[in-house]
Amino acid sequence: MVFVDKYAIREMNETIVLEHIVNEGPLSRAAVANRTHLSKASVSEIVRKLTETNLVHEIGIGDSTTSGGRRPIMLELNKHAGVSLSFDIGYNYIATMLNYLDGEIITEQIIEDIEIDRETLIDKIENVVMDYQQMIPETSYGIVGITIAIHGVVFDNSIVFTPYYDLAKLNICETLSERLGIPIYIENEANLSAIAEQTYSSNYKNLVSISIHSGIGAGIIIDGALYTGERGFSGEIGHKILFPDGKPCPCGNHGCLEQYCSEKAILEFFNDIHQSTETTIAQLKSAYMAKNPAVIELIDKAAKYLAIGINNVTTAFSPGVIYLKSRLTREIPDFLDKINSNLNSFINEDVELHNSSLGDQATLLGASAVSIRNFLRIQSMRVQR
Repeated sequence: MVFVDKYAIREMNETIVLEHIVNEGPLSRAAVANRTHLSKASVSEIVRKLTETNLVHEIGIGDSTTSGGRRPIMLELNKHAGVSLSFDIGYNYIATMLNYLDGEIITEQIIEDIEIDRETLIDKIENVVMDYQQMIPETSYGIVGITIAIHGVVFDNSIVFTPYYDLAKLNICETLSERLGIPIYIENEANLSAIAEQTYSSNYKNLVSISIHSGIGAGIIIDGALYTGERGFSGEIGHKILFPDGKPCPCGNHGCLEQYCSEKAILEFFNDIHQSTETTIAQLKSAYMAKNPAVIELIDKAAKYLAIGINNVTTAFSPGVIYLKSRLTREIPDFLDKINSNLNSFINEDVELHNSSLGDQATLLGASAVSIRNFLRIQSMRVQR
């Protein structure tokens, strides 16, 4: 005999109704019932609860149907019910963003040129949160969640491996949640960028977002869901071997892709050309625009190597679109065209390749989506910005 938990069913129906309102609103109660195949009475009861808890509000009168009758009252997510707070922990910076429940950006900040130290990082994050708590707008739920982006391998809310700073196995989530009383989530930076594209910009169910920073990582969405593999290593394309017995990599291999065409690697090559110990992307762009032969050759090689990595991604996952999240491809003229010119296989013909329209905000927007989805207990979130 099968026993059905009526409370679990009721909770599931509430989630279904809220997800439709979030993703398709404004909607009338009748429209929600039609889309969810729930009875109008059930929908009315669920909406009553959602409005009482201030998650949904009535925003006005909609158009009547062709058959006439009473004009419907429209429902929408109450984006001002709470806020999310997001962190991007780079190897030498901490970026933050505060968002309403529809992803609308309230404010964002960045602290640059700092040392990321496992002994002090949790205290630094806590201090930033305390500062934000003094300035957040008044809402029903306050900060509903904090999601932290890590440049490394993350699995099951734990840090597995970080090549360019020492954060592996640092217990960020439990420590901060105990101190702050706020749900804490951590995720790989590239995965969050992919979630942002899925949430705020793309209609594709199969997409890849490639982040090019100190390393190279890919966030992979398959059939609308983030794919991480068994232990979270699925998107670590920067550690695909480009040259056997090549340059050593912190992962333990030699000749990894990111040792030749990550932002960090390209600037190190440019340092040698420029005879400097520290150069910037702005200087690299200036030298490229001045048609410095060595710099043109550097960019040509980087485009060729990135095309090899992208080709491998395409053959492995067959996405509809690949987004590049990189200051290099945005700032250096023709860089994206050079990459495309090296994608010669028929396998790549129908795969779109674009710079991310979300730019440097992608990671933090993806982090906000994670916090918001967990707070609302919905599986998917699709918001037009």
